Formats: sequence, structure tokens, C-alpha cells
Amino acid sequence: MYQVLAQDIVYADPMKLVTSLDNHDMDRFLSVVGEDFSKYKMGVTLLLTTRGIPSWYYGTEILMKNFKNPTDAEVRQNFPGGFADDQNNKFTANGRTEKENEAFNYVRTLASYRKNNAVLHSGKLMQYVPQEGVYVYFRYSNEKSVMVVTNTNDNEQILSTERFSERIAGFSRGINVITNQLSNDLSFVRLPARSSQVIELIR
Repeated sequence: MYQVLAQDIVYADPMKLVTSLDNHDMDRFLSVVGEDFSKYKMGVTLLLTTRGIPSWYYGTEILMKNFKNPTDAEVRQNFPGGFADDQNNKFTANGRTEKENEAFNYVRTLASYRKNNAVLHSGKLMQYVPQEGVYVYFRYSNEKSVMVVTNTNDNEQILSTERFSERIAGFSRGINVITNQLSNDLSFVRLPARSSQVIELIR
């Protein structure tokens, strides 16, 4: 991702590029990542926090899966619910499994945050060279700054934020957008294995 975003200079306005995890002509994202829920959440986080205009394919929020093989119909199945012969109604929490609800709520939280915070749909982007499996970028404007951190390692990492001082200067606290947990120390970020964090910085 770092290498791809580093080429944004070739576009007149990369903020207008459409981004996606999957669509009706592609294998579904969950299947592409081997049904790995951690990778699924990392992908969702990237799509809903990076620059550009996210295109969302129906059903990804409830963990719909499949490959195009043998036909595209495999990735274009009906969304469960609303049809007479549907055994489950995935439009409701009661009709979804515990894991599906976890995915749905994760997507809803990030999508709602993006909708209500202009910094994620019109703010600038600054990324840093990934180090030791940890990738960091910021979405920022004059009014707000958001730090996005992804740990691709199989173990927890304690990330020193010293090299991000250009973007963190002037901020003293941060709140985790997903968990709503407040941190009063921005000198480091504790990163669970194979996870992403979206942190709104607070002055």
C-alpha cells in the first residue's frame, strides 16, 4: 500500500480516485484473504480511512464470501433476507451470527465516523515508510488529525511515535475510534497482533 500511495503524484487529484476491496467482477475480499478475520478488518480499515472515494460491495459487511470460479454468479448471490425462501434475514442483528454482527458493527462504526468527519473524506494524507511490519499514515486538516496504524505481525508491538512528531506535535491525547478508549500518552501506541487502530488525536 505504501508503494501504491507513493505514486499518487501521477494523478491530478488522487482524492477523487475510487477505491474498493471487491466488486461484482472480482473474488469476494473475505475469500481472497483466506477468511482471515484479522486481515478482513485490516482491509476494511484501510478502505474506510485512506484517501479516495470508497466503493462498497454489498454483503462484505456480513462476511459474504466466494470466488468467481466457475462463474461470476458465485460472487453475486442475493443478500440473505427479504425474499420468501430466505432462511435468515441478515438485515437484522438477530438474523446474523455473532461473527457477522462483529463485522457489521466494525464496518458501521468506521463508515459512520468517515461520514461524520470531513478529515477522512477531504483531509490530506501523509504516510510513513513501514518498519518491522507496522504501517502508519495520517489523515489531517486544519481542524482535525487522525492516525491510522496497522500491525501485520503475529505478535503485539509497542510503537514509539517519535518519528511521527511532525504530525503529532501539538496533540496530547488520542481516542481509539473503534473502542472509544482514551489514551493520555501519545509517546507510544500499543498494537495488538494483526490489527489496525484508528486514533483521533486530541489537543
